[in-house]
Amino acid sequence: MSISDPYEEIARYYDAENADLLEDLAAYALLAERFGGPVLDVGCGTGRVALHLADQKVAVTGIESSAAMLDQARAKPDIGRVTLIEGSAADTLAGEGFGLAVLAFSTFQHFHTQDEQLGVLANIARHLRPGGGIVTDLSNPVHFFRTDDIPALVHERTFTDPASGQPVMQQSIVRADRAAQILHITWVYDRVEVGGGVTRTVCEMPLRCYTAPEMRLLLERAGFSPVEFYGTYDFDPFDEHSPRLFVVAEKAS
Repeated sequence: MSISDPYEEIARYYDAENADLLEDLAAYALLAERFGGPVLDVGCGTGRVALHLADQKVAVTGIESSAAMLDQARAKPDIGRVTLIEGSAADTLAGEGFGLAVLAFSTFQHFHTQDEQLGVLANIARHLRPGGGIVTDLSNPVHFFRTDDIPALVHERTFTDPASGQPVMQQSIVRADRAAQILHITWVYDRVEVGGGVTRTVCEMPLRCYTAPEMRLLLERAGFSPVEFYGTYDFDPFDEHSPRLFVVAEKAS
């Protein structure tokens, strides 16, 4: 497995730490109705979104570069309803004629350079039929520019490790490089073992933050227009106070 895979050591925790991340799922189902299927789930991870759409009788293909995350997905009993492909979002081919491509919860923020960003969007466009849609869920960049650097561990949550049944404390250290628009997050997972010892796992996770005009330019260069901006999963208008930057665009005919 590639040493560059940030999820290699923490994939086992992903579903447990994100067990409450449900509020975006209905939005993807509505967009699948709007644009039609099948759906391409780019950066599908452990299958969180893909399995929800499969429950709605939508045909889903997931692309994921992390073998560790795919291992977690393939262990799920219902994953046979989803086609899973290991590969890069920039060059993996999964066929054509998709109605919707989904880049859920900050997936696109893993791509830091313009070449990477345009490569991913161009590859997605190749998969979509004319009039097909793309949805990208991003953190609100206004919050990023207001973020305070905290040079100390901050407790995020405590959850149960599904493999061992032991408690895991998830903590973070955050540093913002505002000039490069990169949020450097160090995730620290402390698993309390039966004998009282602690197993610590540290993961570096740099995430690129995007403004709405920047996303419009990238999407239009990749052949998507019009571009719509929302601030919530209920499709409320985007503004500086919005919790998310939820972007929907259409592949030009």
